Amino acid sequence: MFALLKQGIEKKIGQQVLDRGDCELLANAILETLDIEISYNTIRRLFGLAPNVKPNRNTLNILAKFIGYKNYIHFTQTHLQKEQQNMSVVIYRAVYDANPVEIIKLVQKTKKSTEDFVGFLIILSRELLYNKQFAILNKVFELEELEYNSFSYSEILYLGNSIGLLLRNQPLKDNELLHNTNFLRCVYLTFVDYSTLNGYYKNWTKIIHKNTKSKELQVFTKAILTFRSFLNNKKITDPFENLAYSKTLHPILCSRLFSIKIVANKYDDLNAILNKYYQIHSGKKSLLLDYSFELLITAITTKNIVLMRYLIKTIDLNENELFYYQKHHLNLFYLMCVYYYKFTNDKNQQKKYLALFDFNYVRYSYEDYIKLLYNVFLYSEAKTTSLKEAIKNNYVLSNKSLKYPYFSETYLINYFVDTSLNSE
Repeated sequence: MFALLKQGIEKKIGQQVLDRGDCELLANAILETLDIEISYNTIRRLFGLAPNVKPNRNTLNILAKFIGYKNYIHFTQTHLQKEQQNMSVVIYRAVYDANPVEIIKLVQKTKKSTEDFVGFLIILSRELLYNKQFAILNKVFELEELEYNSFSYSEILYLGNSIGLLLRNQPLKDNELLHNTNFLRCVYLTFVDYSTLNGYYKNWTKIIHKNTKSKELQVFTKAILTFRSFLNNKKITDPFENLAYSKTLHPILCSRLFSIKIVANKYDDLNAILNKYYQIHSGKKSLLLDYSFELLITAITTKNIVLMRYLIKTIDLNENELFYYQKHHLNLFYLMCVYYYKFTNDKNQQKKYLALFDFNYVRYSYEDYIKLLYNVFLYSEAKTTSLKEAIKNNYVLSNKSLKYPYFSETYLINYFVDTSLNSE
């Protein structure tokens, strides 16, 4: 970005800055234009004519003002916006021409450049989906440049959640993408759409479960379908035996399998199997929240106070050791704490964790589901009949879209009233 600033300065004065005389010329031009003095030695260092020193913010602001911007931040924001606009125009033209060869070349070229590759892919995917060019999108996801391991985990979350959200209201014309390994790993497994386990995500899951040869995908899809059965008030069993204790499966998948184990079985001593699970998965402290993720949701959903209590004792809240993507996990932990401390009538702790919980950190794929659970808490806190009725209406309306029989009006009304379930 600083190179662009120097280009702008040289364009402004109509020549390159190559020697001491050019630096003095620039210093005088700045003085005449802004009535601000800047040392020509500072300019020499900035243009590599003297030992380089990182420029301070004030110097950058002066130079940015000299070429017509409010300050350096205004300069950088404007150029980033221009770059985004330029990239968007290139994408629009490529999609309009519907030339798969040119689009593939554009993807490969962008991957090698300094452009925001993930942002580029999201815009490209949006345009291809809007124009129903599913075959080209499938070819894009077949590229080596889109292999799962070529992205950081945070990039995968950004990519998967963004494209997943686009696909929620865009039914696929065919199922080619559901056989595409890169698409499955980057989008399907990332955007686990709890809003549509009785909708398109269920349909995708059934197709993938039937056709995939990947053991991890078979396990994941089976887990999703099992949890869906639970939400549809069907009796479930645990088909995974001891897979939740695996050290080779993804930590969040382990938490999903362990949640099913808890829901499917009525353990006399839940703490014993929780101890076993966390003893096996305690090797990497940084992944503790990942191994707990689905358990947080299950604890709230099933009103399992024993599980809530155990998780509160187990999870370390040192935010400095968290990865950025785990802010979402931690946010769900805060929400679970709100429920637990309401059960135990600890109003100070309840208030503390309610203040920490932030809906902005809830991922799109979980947003409607978490909103439904949050309405249960809000209903219990409402002081007037009219407010309770309004919250109940929101709850009923939300679940009309989700279509999960488990979340009945009785569930809403009695959640914090009947404390006999899972509270031993």
